[in-house]
Amino acid sequence: MTVRVPARRQVQGAWEAPLVLLVAYLVAMALLAVSAYVDFRNARELEASTSKVSATLEAMEKIRQTGNTFFIAETSERGYVLTGDATYLEPYRDMRQRIALRLTEIERLASDSTAQRNAVARLRALATRQFAEMDVVLEAFRTTGQAGAIAAARLNDGIESMAAVREVIGALLDEEARSLVTRRTAAETAYTSGLVKAALSTVVVGLALTGFYLLMQRFLRQRDAALAVVEANNVELEQKVLDRTEDLSHLSRHLLNAREDEKKGIARDLHDDFGSYLTAINMDVSRARDKIAATHPEQAAKLERTLGLLGSAIELKRQLISDLRPSMLDNLGLGAALEQYIDEWSRRTGIAATFDHDGVLDSSEEGCPIAVFRVFQEALANVAKHSEATRVAAQAYRVGDRIEFEIADDGIGLPDAVRTKPGAHGLLGIRERVLAYRGEVEMSRAPSGGTVVRGWIPCEPPIARDEAAPLVFARI
Repeated sequence: MTVRVPARRQVQGAWEAPLVLLVAYLVAMALLAVSAYVDFRNARELEASTSKVSATLEAMEKIRQTGNTFFIAETSERGYVLTGDATYLEPYRDMRQRIALRLTEIERLASDSTAQRNAVARLRALATRQFAEMDVVLEAFRTTGQAGAIAAARLNDGIESMAAVREVIGALLDEEARSLVTRRTAAETAYTSGLVKAALSTVVVGLALTGFYLLMQRFLRQRDAALAVVEANNVELEQKVLDRTEDLSHLSRHLLNAREDEKKGIARDLHDDFGSYLTAINMDVSRARDKIAATHPEQAAKLERTLGLLGSAIELKRQLISDLRPSMLDNLGLGAALEQYIDEWSRRTGIAATFDHDGVLDSSEEGCPIAVFRVFQEALANVAKHSEATRVAAQAYRVGDRIEFEIADDGIGLPDAVRTKPGAHGLLGIRERVLAYRGEVEMSRAPSGGTVVRGWIPCEPPIARDEAAPLVFARI
């Protein structure tokens, strides 16, 4: 058995999914941030290891250059002593300055090793001693000549000093070589570790993003299913509303037609029965008045007043019949009925009115002409009661299978609140009557002031004479 989940529960479940998606998104972003941090740390560690390797290589190069500097300085000193050529002194002086700078650079590069710093300090002391001895030889050469310089060289410990310098330089190189091996190993380890961490973080982030993608797809499917349910419910609801509206429209049109039929019946009874009674009474009272006019003038005057009241009653009867069912609507058609009604309304209210039509407003549908007529009645009644207008322009024309109409006045206009006011029964009656016949109506304020009621009602045109059914006469 299939259990149907209520639409509301499906929609509610679909819209609860974003919480899970939010958590998944935050987890994925957190993992991305961790991955980025791990990559940053790996890069920093690799950069530090590489920097140490580079510093070690640079230190070894500086140590070698320092050894060469000692050799060049010693060679320049010997060349000057042996030849007496002063040009040999230039490299000597230059190398002496360079040795001090290079020892400072070596000390900076080897600052993380105490043994190396001690070795550099010893080498600096040996350099000071060695150059002091060379200065003694050069001074002896300048004062006593070559023989004195050679004698001075034999007396100092130049050979032992250079041997000590070479020994220290060799020790520095050996220590830096060991440090180079260690640091290269550390750099390779950092590089390998970085690769492993990057791969692991990539896998974890990939899994997180894959999970987020799957959750998103699941949410989208649930949302689409929920939207489909909502859409189906909306379609079903709209169809029900349309069906209900159609039923109400049929009912409203039936009630309007029934009311018009009832009014028509009442108007016929008033005309036939009540009218004949009033006519008979009027005739009898007239005869009685004529008979007693000479002998009883006072009674004849009373009968005269009675005849006046009967005339007013007859006129009221005509007005009631016209309001219930205008006879001209059935006898002469919609156009003539509206002309007569608007003329009478203008005389009764004192508001100037014009009416234009094309003369083809009649319809083969029984309810359509009276519907248009009632719209004009209610619109003009609203004008007389509320508009404070001095002029009304009305028109009605046939356009295809419908009658379009417009009633415009120059009054105070129609406020927006009145159009939807619950007690505005006149406007509501116009709207409901038009909608009952599947028409449209619009009530708005005119740009120049006043109110305009504009709309249309579908009305089939009357059957032409040549299209009408042939008359069939019964044989007597």
